[in-house]
Amino acid sequence: MSTHSLRDLRMQLGAIVRGVAATGEEAIVTDSGSEVAVIISMADYERLHEHADLVDALRLRHLRGEPYETMTMSEMLDALGVDPATVLAS
Repeated sequence: MSTHSLRDLRMQLGAIVRGVAATGEEAIVTDSGSEVAVIISMADYERLHEHADLVDALRLRHLRGEPYETMTMSEMLDALGVDPATVLAS
């Protein structure tokens, strides 16, 4: 893992991105000493999304096994604290 300030990033973006793509090692981006972003390889990005999709599927499976109650639209808006006139106006 490497760390780069925004100033370094402006001057070396191409080299940093190519390095991340080639090695799979992420690059941390800092702004005034605080970590603000991460550059990751496309393979890592896709893997993160695959894991998120799997977690979502498992959560949905769990939720489908739980009993639930239905409600009317007005009950739902009331529970969410939303004014029906606002919904109709948009």
